[in-house]
Amino acid sequence: MKQRTILIAIILLFSLSCASTSKEGTSEEPGLMNKIIEKANSEEGQKAIQMGKEKLQDPETQEKLKGLLSKEKKKKEIPGVPAQ
Repeated sequence: MKQRTILIAIILLFSLSCASTSKEGTSEEPGLMNKIIEKANSEEGQKAIQMGKEKLQDPETQEKLKGLLSKEKKKKEIPGVPAQ
């Protein structure tokens, strides 16, 4: 469970860093992106990334993700209900 939480946190932080503008690169202070890279390069981070990759190859996990995506698609298609 702890590894799953770490993996989710890494993915979330990575997606947030990709979505934001990059002014941190010019700063001398260690920024959020540097912290993410350090965590991902650590032994614990590498284990979590590898575990996530293996989990995504699992057919059961793929089916669950497809189900979640189809539910989201159906929510957006309901007429008269604004999509969130």
